[in-house]
Amino acid sequence: MASLRQVADVKKAVGVGKENDCSASAIRQELMRLPNSQQPDMLDNYIAKNTDDFIASESDRQAFLIKQQEEELEELSVSVQRIGGVGLTIHKELLAQEKILDELGTEMDSRKNQLDFVQRKMVINMNKVGVNGQIMIIIFLLVLFILVFFA
Repeated sequence: MASLRQVADVKKAVGVGKENDCSASAIRQELMRLPNSQQPDMLDNYIAKNTDDFIASESDRQAFLIKQQEEELEELSVSVQRIGGVGLTIHKELLAQEKILDELGTEMDSRKNQLDFVQRKMVINMNKVGVNGQIMIIIFLLVLFILVFFA
């Protein structure tokens, strides 16, 4: 039925052209403007196909992006776990260093107390010996140093 209608439209256009005494080019232009009943269906099919292709393409692209993001999140998770392990190791090392420093501080306090005791004893002994005794001790230590150094 559509083809009969199309033929009738063409005859009508040719008839209009003869009545108006138009040239062949005018008739061709008129025929080009005639509606084609199949053209809207093809256009709709083309648009629908392009829309379906676009939707499928976008769906695939989004699935790819989601997969890529999941892979990146997995890598990030592994990195965070590794950094957490390094952090725990550093924490343990700091605790060990703190213990060593505490022991060193205790040892330093003990040695300082011993040194203070020895210095007090030296002051007491130096006061007992007097100036002449101090000179004699210095001479004795000097001779002892020379003997040890050259012997």
